[in-house]
Amino acid sequence: MGSFSTMWCAIGAMKGRRMKRKGIVRVAGIALVFGTVALAQQGGAAGTQQPAPAGGQAPATTAQEPTSAADWNAAAVKAYRAKDYKRFLTDERKGLALEPENPRLIYNAACGEALNGNAKEAVALLDQLLARRLDLGAETDADFAGIRNTTEWAQFEAKLAELRKPVVRSTVGFKLEEPGLLAAGMAFEETTGDFYITSVRGRKIVRRAKDGKVSDFVREGQDGFLAGAGLAIDGPRNLLYASTAGVPFMKGAQKDDDGHAGLFAFDLKTGKTMRKVWLPTDGQKHFLNNLAVGRAGNVYVSDSLNSGIYELRRDASTLDEIAPPAMFTGSQGLALSDDEKTLFVGDFGEGVLALDLATKAKRRIPAPADAYLVGLDGLAKVHDGFVTVQLQVQPARVVRLHMDPQWRRVLSVETLESNHPEYDAPIQGTLAEGAFWYVADSQLETLDPKTGKFPAEKAKATVVLRLPIAPSP
Repeated sequence: MGSFSTMWCAIGAMKGRRMKRKGIVRVAGIALVFGTVALAQQGGAAGTQQPAPAGGQAPATTAQEPTSAADWNAAAVKAYRAKDYKRFLTDERKGLALEPENPRLIYNAACGEALNGNAKEAVALLDQLLARRLDLGAETDADFAGIRNTTEWAQFEAKLAELRKPVVRSTVGFKLEEPGLLAAGMAFEETTGDFYITSVRGRKIVRRAKDGKVSDFVREGQDGFLAGAGLAIDGPRNLLYASTAGVPFMKGAQKDDDGHAGLFAFDLKTGKTMRKVWLPTDGQKHFLNNLAVGRAGNVYVSDSLNSGIYELRRDASTLDEIAPPAMFTGSQGLALSDDEKTLFVGDFGEGVLALDLATKAKRRIPAPADAYLVGLDGLAKVHDGFVTVQLQVQPARVVRLHMDPQWRRVLSVETLESNHPEYDAPIQGTLAEGAFWYVADSQLETLDPKTGKFPAEKAKATVVLRLPIAPSP
């Protein structure tokens, strides 16, 4: 599913898909919903944590003069918190000079210019982002309040309106008429042509058959099933795996359910529960999320609330931690390499990373200097890269990441679709029949940011879009 767990955690964050540089408000489909996962700030002027490395380097911990963009950004954050906006701008400019294409630093520098009354300079920086089809929330950011009555700001708003014009290449694949499902993960079974979709609120899994018939494949709360999150099919063993976790707004929620998470396997023919494994109670809240299944039947699952990754071996009865929480900022989408020696991880705060399954070593997947890969929700693997929904920018979009032949770096980022009229908190999808199918309106952003209460009066049908995926040249 996509960033589900982050959703409640970030539900306050997700509310208003804005991203505050001051500490990312994760609004990813679901990744935005559970718990309180604080992402390391990605460009953050006033984040509550250290900013994520701007160039893959860790910020310095000494009092020496900063030497990297990440160090200068960290120094700028400190000045911002102290309301020393002149120093904030000076330090952000120095960081930007080292990484002039870094969107996070460009945005922060724009904030600094605005806070110092430099409308022309602030808008020039924001224009750089718009030229790359990036809007990081300046329109509602209080840092720009002092320049909103200027001619430069009016010109910026005109360009912003142009950016927000929908780019639509998909058609409606199908609809689930039951209102208020809060749909999340999705999987496609090739032999039958059936789609499976989890319901966060309904604690169930819906099947949409090839003939269009919709039914409950897994009934509400079956065998203790909680909020539905990610899905993955193990075809050779005829199993549908589903991650699940307790959240306050699911039906029948109990206090003890909050933060409880596990992995279920259901028989694809009957829907019978074949196995279920829960994470042990450890005093922490968990949200098991995206899944990947290997040829041997071993299953990998991300914990988006704690950012760890677990493995459930084919015949095991426990989930083994293969990547501790400290290794990632916000683990979300997972995809195996063709040789299954590498697990690619879509990190909500850091883009795409790779985990060597033998050594458990992590490496960053470099991307073009002007690429902005924050907010990736799920990783659908195609022959030359990935297709994913991106939520930490405005407008929300579907992007394709083209990889090099060795799968060591991202060569380019292509926007396939953005700001579709059906969007209402879109989240990750699945590949099927030459297209990317994804939920356009999970409706997760209608949840109350404080209580998680779902406004039933706003419930509507779930729209699944079908976006054709052309082969790379």
